Amino acid sequence: MITSTNYNQWEAELKKIIAVDNSSGTKTTVTLDSNFKHTHHAGVEVLGDLGDTLTIRAEVCLMSHNIVYRGDPETSSKNRFGAHIMLHSPGDETSVGRIENIQFHDVGQAFLLGKYPIHFHMIGRVTKSYVRNNAVRNSYNRGTTLHGVHYLRVSRNTYFNIMGHTIFVEDAAETKNLIEYNVVAGTKPSFSLLNTDQSPGCFWITHPDNIFVGNRAAGSTNYGYWMDY
Repeated sequence: MITSTNYNQWEAELKKIIAVDNSSGTKTTVTLDSNFKHTHHAGVEVLGDLGDTLTIRAEVCLMSHNIVYRGDPETSSKNRFGAHIMLHSPGDETSVGRIENIQFHDVGQAFLLGKYPIHFHMIGRVTKSYVRNNAVRNSYNRGTTLHGVHYLRVSRNTYFNIMGHTIFVEDAAETKNLIEYNVVAGTKPSFSLLNTDQSPGCFWITHPDNIFVGNRAAGSTNYGYWMDY
């Protein structure tokens, strides 16, 4: 995926790499399966009299992995009813989720609360768990939900074409979670969840005692970062 660099978030594009050539020794040439439909800008702007610079480029994200977790390819899109993962425990750390290097496709169930692609639910401390280096594409019910958990690490994931809040801190009781270097593009409304999901955010933040580092909100119909506290 190459994110949009325009005001239209749907200028993000999905392409397949068919060849990589670095035989010149000085540069690498990547060949895609088709030409871009849109212009994707890249450049460096000089700001002010002191010569400070701002580098502006599209994000380039890996959307495929060898392990694929997905809904039914024939019916999920039509019914908005995909696969989901939910981890729960009686409030201790007996449930451990280490979700890494997986391609999620056709996931989430649009008309059911709690049925999110990746959902950590009311576990408390989750110091042994993490969600990292995954790609979530075409979700009908949010992206990753943190509900009643602390110390979860959500790192270097990519989300594209998501209905509702994408990375969602739910109850304002969640603390000490580390959410870092994630890329979110294509966040769009859901009319089957909370009222706030009708004007969604890439990152929905409800408690200040969480750590957000290096994340990219690269396209939403409404908000990149929403801080509701």
